[in-house]
Amino acid sequence: MRAAKGLSLRHVAERSGIDPGHLSKVERGEKHLSVESLHRLAVVLELRELATLLAPYVVKPRKPNNDDGARDAAQAPSVEHINESTAQQTGSAQK
Repeated sequence: MRAAKGLSLRHVAERSGIDPGHLSKVERGEKHLSVESLHRLAVVLELRELATLLAPYVVKPRKPNNDDGARDAAQAPSVEHINESTAQQTGSAQK
């Protein structure tokens, strides 16, 4: 699907927050993706039906707790951010 859309592995990996080496192994059938990663990948590849089906199973990131000063781990880009960035890159690539 990625190659059919003319997208590089590195571009898709970056946009979806997946390690390029891991994504390569997934494409070769050597590894699997988590539901969250599969959802982000579906969004980047503009597979709206799949993204919609997976959305209820995606764990929402916790909000930071300001009381104890603890920080959450780095979060992958939001679905909206991925959509905007992909649209911008796709539009600029077609010009």
